[in-house]
Amino acid sequence: MIRRSLAILTAILFLALPGAASRAQGVEEIEQAWRGWMEKTQRTRGGLVVVRAGQPVGEAVTGRLSPGAAVPYASLSKAITGVCIATLVERGTLSFETAVSQALARTLRRIGQPVDPRLLHVTISELLVHRAGFGPAIGSDGDLANWLRRNSGGRTAFDEQLRWLFARRLHYAPGERFEYSNASYLMLGAIIEEAAGQPYERYCRESVLLPLGARDAMLDPPWRILSSYGGWRMPLTQYGRFYQAFAPNNPAIGPRARAWMMSPEGKQVGGGAHYGLGTFVRPTPRGGGNFWHAGAWSYDLANPHDGPIHTSYATFAVRLGALDVNMVSFAEPRQERGDGELDGLLGAAARRVKRWP
Repeated sequence: MIRRSLAILTAILFLALPGAASRAQGVEEIEQAWRGWMEKTQRTRGGLVVVRAGQPVGEAVTGRLSPGAAVPYASLSKAITGVCIATLVERGTLSFETAVSQALARTLRRIGQPVDPRLLHVTISELLVHRAGFGPAIGSDGDLANWLRRNSGGRTAFDEQLRWLFARRLHYAPGERFEYSNASYLMLGAIIEEAAGQPYERYCRESVLLPLGARDAMLDPPWRILSSYGGWRMPLTQYGRFYQAFAPNNPAIGPRARAWMMSPEGKQVGGGAHYGLGTFVRPTPRGGGNFWHAGAWSYDLANPHDGPIHTSYATFAVRLGALDVNMVSFAEPRQERGDGELDGLLGAAARRVKRWP
């Protein structure tokens, strides 16, 4: 209701401007909507990029963020992991029905079996769509803090994090319900390493990110431990180029994986949307569907191994298929309010654009 009211108010104010109805609107409409949201939600630093047909057509920054600066993405990293899994499925190395017992066979021999044997039968598909049976956390609240006090966050530490995960029983029966969790995408990162025979970061960079034009993408050095579920860093424009993977017929996602991604069967989250390759998906009559995801990371720790940690930011990406437009936002600090409005505001602004560069 709040989002709808804001959209109506925005439309009324816009039409009230002299000559507004007759003036062709450009991509600055999107920038204005974003800047208004940044001010309203009291963000002090951030950036926005707009990509159309795979090419950047607008960029804005505020605070002390430099144009073209690399930023971290938190859970927007999941889409990268999802597309990397899709490449392995397309090559026949994995299938969506491959079970954890097979996909992590070498890892299980190395670190031991999970206390809940049901986890061994969870499939790649169930991990991708957050239906593996996990609760929201990877381990206990103290696992990450204890690790960071003794070790660098600059290690991916897949084995250590899997041990935290394997020490706890599943919250639900696999396949029973959608429950968003970092744990599934942690496991998918480890599966990529085992299936590809090389580090997760290298495989994703070379197989997905570089071909899509994200040449500066890397795991954020102090937060490599977040890796496949929250650790990527790159300039906003390059994430916008990566998001073009979800455009129809983009070769980054092959026909087998694309058909799976677009089917809502067993993936529904409500409101006509479902979860796919690290993104929410809503199929549309034109343009191959809309895709979106939000991310956020806040962490404070006074005495870690690498020095005091104080980080707080939020990210958001959306692809509007009918417009062939991707929009990516980064904002500091993270706020508990207002993030849900950004999707509606950016979408409404993009649909008002009549003149694209």
